[in-house]
Amino acid sequence: MTLHGVRASHNWLDIRMKVIGYAPISSDQRWRSANLKLGDAVYQVIHHFQLTPPSILDITDDNLKRLQESLSGPSTRPTGPTNNNQFPPSASDGFQRPNNDYTHVNNSRQGNQPVQNVIVEEKVNYEVEDYEVDALIPPIPSSFLKIDNMPMSELKQVMDDRAVLESFVGSTSGVKTLKELKQSIETSNVNAAKANLVHEGEMEGVCSEVESLKQDLDSKMQQYRKLDAERVAITHPPDLQEAIGELNKAKKNAYRESEEFADGWVESGGENVSDFVKKFMEVRLLYHTRAAKAERLENSM
Repeated sequence: MTLHGVRASHNWLDIRMKVIGYAPISSDQRWRSANLKLGDAVYQVIHHFQLTPPSILDITDDNLKRLQESLSGPSTRPTGPTNNNQFPPSASDGFQRPNNDYTHVNNSRQGNQPVQNVIVEEKVNYEVEDYEVDALIPPIPSSFLKIDNMPMSELKQVMDDRAVLESFVGSTSGVKTLKELKQSIETSNVNAAKANLVHEGEMEGVCSEVESLKQDLDSKMQQYRKLDAERVAITHPPDLQEAIGELNKAKKNAYRESEEFADGWVESGGENVSDFVKKFMEVRLLYHTRAAKAERLENSM
């Protein structure tokens, strides 16, 4: 929500004329939780500005400027920034007036149900780019109507007395606008610093938790790398030459075992031929199976 057509100072406005003091529109989450209609929110902002009107520094909208001139009567105005004293002064006397942290607003429209109490909290800070600040600096006027209409005696006094000159320069609308802008930026910086300090303890706690989780993660990652290396060693296909060597070794062991079994049977007297043949064939079949596998691997190279 933006105040259009003027540059003004108010504790609810930032230097871009965005409304920052009304909490329900400060974020999407707060807007959803406020359970307000758009018309009710606009009404409350307008009503607050009616009760505490902003201090108008300059009118930027041409139509609004012509309307103001018609209401204040004909007058000759210089080219450049003008001081619009016809608007009611602000109760804030400048940008970012200090106020309580919480302000309760309870307004009701004619013929409608009262709008629920809304806590207005000035905690929203907007980041302003340098070019946006530059755009708010008033241009150098090409002429000064007050100097043009000043009697020669007063003009001579202004030129001769430095204190009178400084007082005159300080009363111009451009200088006032720059002072308001400077004060607004300083106040915004102070508020931003205070808001950061409020979360200092919370941020330190979060940083400590993150550091603890990081150390735990490093420990888990070391354990993971160790287990992953073991998995790779187990599941990695063996080298072909090593496999052939292992099969040949196992083949020899099976052959020697079958021969020892046959010699032992002969030396024991050769009883129970059926059992001997069955066990001998099992060991001998294992020998031929390993020999065949080794031969197939050798042929595949």
